[in-house]
Amino acid sequence: MENGFDDLDPEDLAVYDLAIKKGGLPLANDSRPGGMTPQDVERSVARLMAVRLLRRSTTRPEALVPVAPQTAAAELTSALASEVLERQRAIVRIAEGKEALVARYTEGMAAATGGVHLLKDLHKIRLLLEETAERCRFEVLTAQPGGVRNPEVLADALPRDRRMLERGVAMRTLYQRTTRYNQPARAYVEEVTALGAEVRTSTELFNRLIIFDRETAFIPDHTDPAAAVVVREPSIVAFLLDVFERSWQAADAFDTGSNDRESSRSISGDVKRSILKLLAEGLKDEVIARRLGMSVRTCRKHIAAIMLQLGATSRFQGGYVTHRLGLLDNPDQNDAPSGIEAQDG
Repeated sequence: MENGFDDLDPEDLAVYDLAIKKGGLPLANDSRPGGMTPQDVERSVARLMAVRLLRRSTTRPEALVPVAPQTAAAELTSALASEVLERQRAIVRIAEGKEALVARYTEGMAAATGGVHLLKDLHKIRLLLEETAERCRFEVLTAQPGGVRNPEVLADALPRDRRMLERGVAMRTLYQRTTRYNQPARAYVEEVTALGAEVRTSTELFNRLIIFDRETAFIPDHTDPAAAVVVREPSIVAFLLDVFERSWQAADAFDTGSNDRESSRSISGDVKRSILKLLAEGLKDEVIARRLGMSVRTCRKHIAAIMLQLGATSRFQGGYVTHRLGLLDNPDQNDAPSGIEAQDG
């Protein structure tokens, strides 16, 4: 019985009480609790024997004797423990067999798809990410554009990332500089860097990228951001690695020790210079905001403040003043317009 003693009904208990009172029940006997038919007694006896509360007498084979509940419980739990142990062994066998099949599947899919596999099902994407992370041996590289990090996504990622770091996997992550204003991201970075991860930020960043062990990369599908492209083709993975490494070398460490005001001052010059550069390229507000990982509203506030500080009434005039002052001639100079408040919305 799945629920053990909880499955017993009042008639079963009445039969058990009678067996205790009489010291046993003859297999063929008209003695039974009031109101119960022989068929009722037979069903109750079967249920009582199933939970070990009745058993055949060793001295009187023709009789059934009651069993103490503690003895019956010990027999039931022993049987369940054996079943649990066997199921655990089965789980281990499945896990061990899975590894060989995963390698076979991975190699087969790589051969069949040329090393590039499109996944549109979000559940399958998450499962594959989890499995690949669990198999990761020595390194994971991640690029996450955008300034605002979803707290739920970070909470889901933290246990997985912690497991990788604790088993010695090197972890490097690239964020955009505007992420430093995002408190959930700062808290996440504090946790993973304390475990040995490295996190840097860049003003502009390419699209989302995750690379495991320099062998398997995940990138978004260009037609559907919710879909993922899994790349195992060595030359493409090597190209993505080179893109990541170049951006990593040009990026700055994510300083979680500074307060928001200090962080704002350190980032504002780069952000303003990037906005000036992208304005000079003639890009629209929406494109600039996406490139810099901020909301369109915040981007427009920055642009309005820059125009005001340049004394310009139009973007054309702003471009002229920027060129006349040489604000974009030297990327290391610090004379870009100042005073823009760092905020996101």
